[in-house]
Amino acid sequence: MAVAFDTNAIKFSSGPYKMRPGLVPLCVALAMGYVYVAIWFTVACFVFSENLIWSLLIMCSSLGFAVFLSIMTFCLYRDSQRRYELEVNGSELVLNVFDKVTGKDGKLMILLDDVSFAEYYPYPDTASLIFHTPYKNMEVPLWPLGERGQDVLDYLTGRGIKIVNVQSDERFPG
Repeated sequence: MAVAFDTNAIKFSSGPYKMRPGLVPLCVALAMGYVYVAIWFTVACFVFSENLIWSLLIMCSSLGFAVFLSIMTFCLYRDSQRRYELEVNGSELVLNVFDKVTGKDGKLMILLDDVSFAEYYPYPDTASLIFHTPYKNMEVPLWPLGERGQDVLDYLTGRGIKIVNVQSDERFPG
């Protein structure tokens, strides 16, 4: 049995999460935040005997910040457990998302002929493309692909898709 390969197709898979730009500073900031919460809880305990209202105010604000840090930590963990595969072939763009936390897989697809333009957000830690079609907009994260994200841009530009960099003064096509 012969297998035919589409010579115009290209497939990209996300790299390891530990290679994400900005991951180390984010983890350091989270750790410093948790230290901050611990210090202020300790201060609130010492202030408790002197001023009950001030102590409760410090505890409540520290607790609120701890909840915020916990949500950020969970989101960071959830992102680290996702794997992305982007496939561009002759007629369509397919994004597969494999989520280990929920155990669900997702697939998004658009036809390349229907893409009027794509917005490119080049920020290293959150790089993404938003494809605009008459029936839906589809966001494709490029940050998990690392340096291969530029290969995606080059391939799509070569296919004739208009890519608008949001950092430039280019206007969006009407």
